[in-house]
This record gives sequence, C-alpha cells and structure tokens, in this order.
Amino acid sequence: SIVNPIAMVESACMMLDFIGELDISGKIRKAVADVVKEGEIQTYDMAKMSGRADVVEKGAASTTEMADAIIEKL
Repeated sequence: SIVNPIAMVESACMMLDFIGELDISGKIRKAVADVVKEGEIQTYDMAKMSGRADVVEKGAASTTEMADAIIEKL
C-alpha cells in the first residue's frame, strides 16, 4: 500500500486527547514529527511523486514502512 498513514495516526491522537490520554498522544505526535523532520522515510506524497503503483520501486516508503518508522521512534 502507498497511502500516507500520518493523517490516520493524527486521528488516533485526537481520540486519545479526547479521552484524556495526553501523554501518549504527545509521544506519538513527537514520533511522527521526528520521522518527518529527519526526512529519510517519505511516502510518495511527501516526496512529491504522483500516486502511481510503482512509487515504492522509485524510492517512496510504503504505508508499512512509514508506520514502522513512527513506531521505532516511540
């Protein structure tokens, strides 16, 4: 899959905020920010590629790779 999961992760953070889990939502947001800031892992949209099926072969991160990078930062 080539979808950028950051919006879904942010949605989960908003839910965590709503139920008062500010500490964990803050940690998740920091992990996302760290991955984006480092710039080593980029989904096709972050790399300004068109959303074609071959973007992973051209160097874009897959959804799983982006999610794994965020999890690694936690």
